[in-house]
Amino acid sequence: MLLYFIVGALVLEAVTFYILGLGFMPEYFWYNFAIILFIAMLVYLIPNYTAQYVIYTIILFIQTIIIYVNYSLYTIYGDLFSFDMIRLIGEAGAAITTNFVYFSVILQLIGTFLAILVVGILILKMCKKDKINIKQHFSVFNVVLILALQCVACTYFFDERFRINELSSINSEDYISSDTFLMNTSILKSSSYQKFGTYGYLTNLIATYLSSGGRTINSLVVDYFNSGNIYNSSEVFGVDEGNNVIVIMMESLEWFAFGDGTYDKDINNLSYELTPNIYSIIYGDDYVTDLSNDNVGNDSLIAKNFFAKSKTNISEGFGIMGNYPVGYNLVDIAGSNYDEELNAFGYTMPNVLKSMGYTTSYVHSHDINFYSRNETHPNLGFDNVIGKNSLVDEYGNQIYEDVEFHHWAAEGDFVRDAIDYIVPTNYEEQPFYTFYLNVSSHGAYDYNENDGDCMRYHNYVMYGPDDCILDDENNWIIDPSKEVEDLTYTDWYQNVLDAYLETDPSLCEELLYYQCGVMGMDEAIGVIIDQLKEYDIYDNTTILLYSDHYAYYNNLSNRFKGIDVTDLSNIELNTIPMIISSPGLKNYNVETGNNYTINDRFCSAYDIIPTLFDLLGVSFNENLYIGHSLFRPADYIYTLDGETRDMVVYYSNTGGLFNRDIYTYNLDDFTFVNEEENEELQEIFFAEVHNILVKINYINLLNKYRLFSRVANI
Repeated sequence: MLLYFIVGALVLEAVTFYILGLGFMPEYFWYNFAIILFIAMLVYLIPNYTAQYVIYTIILFIQTIIIYVNYSLYTIYGDLFSFDMIRLIGEAGAAITTNFVYFSVILQLIGTFLAILVVGILILKMCKKDKINIKQHFSVFNVVLILALQCVACTYFFDERFRINELSSINSEDYISSDTFLMNTSILKSSSYQKFGTYGYLTNLIATYLSSGGRTINSLVVDYFNSGNIYNSSEVFGVDEGNNVIVIMMESLEWFAFGDGTYDKDINNLSYELTPNIYSIIYGDDYVTDLSNDNVGNDSLIAKNFFAKSKTNISEGFGIMGNYPVGYNLVDIAGSNYDEELNAFGYTMPNVLKSMGYTTSYVHSHDINFYSRNETHPNLGFDNVIGKNSLVDEYGNQIYEDVEFHHWAAEGDFVRDAIDYIVPTNYEEQPFYTFYLNVSSHGAYDYNENDGDCMRYHNYVMYGPDDCILDDENNWIIDPSKEVEDLTYTDWYQNVLDAYLETDPSLCEELLYYQCGVMGMDEAIGVIIDQLKEYDIYDNTTILLYSDHYAYYNNLSNRFKGIDVTDLSNIELNTIPMIISSPGLKNYNVETGNNYTINDRFCSAYDIIPTLFDLLGVSFNENLYIGHSLFRPADYIYTLDGETRDMVVYYSNTGGLFNRDIYTYNLDDFTFVNEEENEELQEIFFAEVHNILVKINYINLLNKYRLFSRVANI
């Protein structure tokens, strides 16, 4: 019975490594095996074969479930299971569609598990048939044998390679690149899993989750932040001082959603046809198409190389906190167990601006309880935390009764109802900061009568204003005076049909409904702009728009960009929009001779807070934020193909570190975008990776051990 569990666990381990492409068994096999033996011994102490069989089988079943979860996460994101995901089961269940169900893998795992199950049943029947007494298995011989095996395994369990290094070297390059670092953090999941195996990996997660900081490590953390460089100078520092700030995170937005229906990775095909308000933010109110025209607006910045590889809640955290917990959930530190004295969170964007007299609001056009935002966000510094289900009318009645997933209200209508939170009516008394998250462009992308923007815009996206009119409910319907044969497609939809009708016809329909959501978002942005102009504060409001991740539902972005779904390290897949409309940039752009600024530097949502602080003239401790201002020189530069580039690296919570030229999951294997190995580039890349991982580790400890009150430069 003992061997039934041990062999079963190892068989499932081999299956895990095979389907994830990690090899055959973990590098530290005996470490993993020691934990399997330990579990086996605990159950072995139960003096009942049936009970042993049931418990062993339950554990093996859980292991099988974890295999499937890991396969799904790895296929979609390149991610692996961690315990912080348990809190998100409800959110994951709501968002799941058949596109994320891998039936062939399910059948293979069921077959494997049933085979193991049958072997266990045969063993159990043999034990009962032969009337084997459980006490026989506690003979001196068996106990000595098991203890001997356990000791062999434990020699690896306590191997010196896993002993925690001296705490004084916590930020040393040797420590960051060591297996000790992997064992004591959850920062590089794929590499940790490959080295320690399922049982070792999960044991490490538990140990990391339960650990508590000692006096020495806490002092090191505090010293690290108190010694941080205070950033307070750049060529744009303070050009937007005192401005209102609106940050809009756009769900699953791609640059091609603002284009003409074709894909241009250099974003030269931006169009005003379907997204005029986005276009006006970039180029000004004159909807011109000639980028050399002097009438083009010159107060915007386009982050051409903005990247993300994170789920919605994490990308949101980057834009609000400048970081996100690794290995545990935000609700663990900012939820119901929040202690204001210990968890000050003074470094978050809303808290910093609130301390400067700003009104701070968070607005989300879906259920505010999703990801427990109702618990966490008030503690992150928001005065108002508003969602679709918490929005009430002047009489206190709930405006939206239906808050189910994929039952999206028309985004423009929601923003009209929530406009007094997005643009507060007390704007004359104090400036405001608003973080607004839209959901209209969230998948899945199919016809849905519960989707307000699907119903409003699908005719418009196909045929345009010449063939459509608005009905009484503000939906675009086909003009009854038009004959079917007279209808024409918009330029956007015609380009889509020309490109994909023969090779992938379903993509044409999915892009249509995706674009409906994008138009809904554009309408909502227009409502905000109109309100700012009505209050005459548009010219002293800084607006930042960014996407959380690429459109992964239905593999939409993969298919549109022509990227294989298995190519998780493709940098181009993770290129998404970020745009800043900054009144203060007008003078800067004129001085540089540009109508608008295209920032060519590799950047991410980590850089949002430092960049906004730079524009607002807010001094900040650089150690508290993973990213840097887009106007700050990088720590390292390199030259590739005659072009000088900043060495900036993105760390993904879902797995991997990368910049525009190199990608790695584990600090051992590197993928070069130009497919030519470059040792010098790899060396500089690793130096920046070291800086990033050190900072992430310290910020993680700061959040976990609640050391905010001891940090002077927060």
